[in-house]
Amino acid sequence: MVLLGVAIGYSIALSFFDGGYDALVFYLKAPFPDTNAPAWVYLLTYPLSWFGWPLGWYILTFISVLVVGTAAIISGNKYWWAVLLSAPFLWNIWLGQIEFIPTLGLLISWLVYKKRIPVIWLGLSWLALLTKPQVGLGVLVMQFLWIWNNEIDKKELIPSIVVFLSTLFITVLIWPHWIQNWISTLRLFKPSWWNASIWPYGLVLWPIVLYLSRNEGPLRKIRMLSAVSLLGSPYFALYHSTTMLTITDNLLALLLSWIIIILGSGVPNIWMQWGWILPFGILMIDIIQILLPNLTRHER
Repeated sequence: MVLLGVAIGYSIALSFFDGGYDALVFYLKAPFPDTNAPAWVYLLTYPLSWFGWPLGWYILTFISVLVVGTAAIISGNKYWWAVLLSAPFLWNIWLGQIEFIPTLGLLISWLVYKKRIPVIWLGLSWLALLTKPQVGLGVLVMQFLWIWNNEIDKKELIPSIVVFLSTLFITVLIWPHWIQNWISTLRLFKPSWWNASIWPYGLVLWPIVLYLSRNEGPLRKIRMLSAVSLLGSPYFALYHSTTMLTITDNLLALLLSWIIIILGSGVPNIWMQWGWILPFGILMIDIIQILLPNLTRHER
């Protein structure tokens, strides 16, 4: 009930702010030639455009708060409320972005791993996580490790594959040219001043994380893989950290997310490039806790 109230409150609060640019320009419409989002995203967002503007944006925010809050709560994050107060999440809803979709992929993955829902749901998680590969790659790697270690039965993946391919087929039936348009757009996409990537230097962290996290619990491992997924990507913005934050039960992460903005408030076209500090800081906390376990009993 608390989360529901927060979702309603956030949606109402938006009526006092001028925002939602990304929702209006990119998502609350049918797929168009210049979009960098795959068509399955529009199966979720296009119907919201039927409510008109700005009501569609308010509903998008309501959904975002519910999904992100639910993912944090179900994963056992005792600071779930801090995720909803973090700079990445607030930036996400102000823009009208769709970070709730990869977060939904994370939530589905966790529920499958905990055997609360059938493995067939993984098909939808692949779509959700592939919506933004810089966000979802870490979770997909975690899924691969679960399958490799027989924590998920390989035979049960066949229905998941059917769901995945069937959804793709449906999008092509509705919007026949979306794949070629999407690929062409991605080839031309060149992020600029808002890009927080430290590519290719972040790639160095992948083998380190895979090694250090090998004996860690699933949530810490997902968090570390999610952090290095952002750091090793050619493109990500600070708001892409939302999914990772849902499983980060450390108030330092909330503080760090705002420090980046506060320190950079005088240089609006530069501070966005500092976004890498957040996943790097969260990753360093986990690495320190692994290497120096006597400093803390936090093993999540």
